[in-house]
Amino acid sequence: MIGLGPLEGKIMEVIWREGGALSVGDVHHALCKRGRIISYSAVKAVLNNLTGKKRLTKTREGKVTFFAAATSREVFEAQVVSTVVRSLKRNFGTAVIAELVDQLAVDEETVSEFERLIAQRKSELKS
Repeated sequence: MIGLGPLEGKIMEVIWREGGALSVGDVHHALCKRGRIISYSAVKAVLNNLTGKKRLTKTREGKVTFFAAATSREVFEAQVVSTVVRSLKRNFGTAVIAELVDQLAVDEETVSEFERLIAQRKSELKS
């Protein structure tokens, strides 16, 4: 998963799939159930790292710590795409825009959608 290390991505997939707040044990069990052999302490460390990166929130109930996604998968993916596109635009300028149009505007319907989105953005910029 772009923007995350391999284990971080697997853990975020578990969190998003299960929904709600999960304990270290819950996440560890879900990973092991899917054939991933990993230590409990490694899962705990990655969960804490993801909390530090603001990808997860952490709460305690008694002696148990629970972790939940800070954003939905859709919001996370939109943030990653936005970051990648901004970086490409900054480093490669118009060549990126031209390539996106070449790759994505492959039929009349998509071209119309591009035109609609551009018109909408122009209107927003005028306001």
